[in-house]
Amino acid sequence: SEDWVLPMEAAAWRTLTVPGARENQFVQTGDAMRVISDNSVSFRYTELSRAIDYPAQLSWRWRVDSHPPLASQAQKGRDDRPLAVHVWFDTDGRASLFGNLAAVMGRPKVGHLLSYVWGATEPAGSVLPNPYYDKGRVIVVVGRDGRTGQWHKVRRDIAADYARDFGTTPDMSALRYIAVSADTDDLAGRSSAAVRALAFRAP
Repeated sequence: SEDWVLPMEAAAWRTLTVPGARENQFVQTGDAMRVISDNSVSFRYTELSRAIDYPAQLSWRWRVDSHPPLASQAQKGRDDRPLAVHVWFDTDGRASLFGNLAAVMGRPKVGHLLSYVWGATEPAGSVLPNPYYDKGRVIVVVGRDGRTGQWHKVRRDIAADYARDFGTTPDMSALRYIAVSADTDDLAGRSSAAVRALAFRAP
């Protein structure tokens, strides 16, 4: 496999809103995406233009400058966080994160998903069930002791995380989307964060 840096220009990404919730503000410049969340939640996602060959790993840099009160990422309706990077698989089966009619409604079809989050009451390294979807896992990368105001580098073996969390080897050709989000609508908080240099890299 070879390195593939994802395009970060706004035209390559789409916004996914949450019904009844205010939208985050996403500002994309150069290789960075800033996410400003104010009692709001929404996603920016991009559809991958080619299949990912294992053993490529996903890497990025991210920082948080301000964040809402720390919250448990396993508790539905209270799982606020200033930043998350999501890996969405279009796996077989009718179940989808956004409902069985996701494609008809213009939403991505997401079968299995991994969410890498910054900000949690759980310690870094925790793997939690997604409280909204049984085919999702939340991986706490930066926990309650995360330092704000500085860039942190992340590199993840997506296939290994998937195999550990779901107990089966993933079909990497089903990896279809990368998404970025912030969530401050449950506890009425505010956050400012950024992610840059998203890329699939050879190990």
